[in-house]
Amino acid sequence: MARKLSKKTVDREQWHQYYEAAEECYSGALNNYEAELWTSASILFVHAAIAFTDALTIKAGSVKSAGDDHAQVIYLVEQTLFLSTGDKIALNRLGKILGEKSKVSYGGKVYSRKQADKIMTNFVRYKSWLKDKIESVS
Repeated sequence: MARKLSKKTVDREQWHQYYEAAEECYSGALNNYEAELWTSASILFVHAAIAFTDALTIKAGSVKSAGDDHAQVIYLVEQTLFLSTGDKIALNRLGKILGEKSKVSYGGKVYSRKQADKIMTNFVRYKSWLKDKIESVS
């Protein structure tokens, strides 16, 4: 049975705006990482991953996730694009990033460098895949 996803239709041309917002979050994450602000860097890596994924689903299918559960975006990507085994590995990385969202945003604890490194590593690998995927969507 197909999952019921909360999604909304978005004009395909808006994918650029989401991509630019993602790049801005990524830039902020790197700045905060270099300033050793591990928690805020981690939050911005998570938000950049969400915005990059929105850009992908908007470009590929004129839709974006609209629900409160950000992990649902993985199912939206699976419904919107044809995915290879390598693509599924990238989505597993996204799942790991999104799994940190509530902890880092609402957990009330300061993240360590080790925790930020883990998120950043998954993010950088995910972003590399996503950039190639976005370029492949006509």
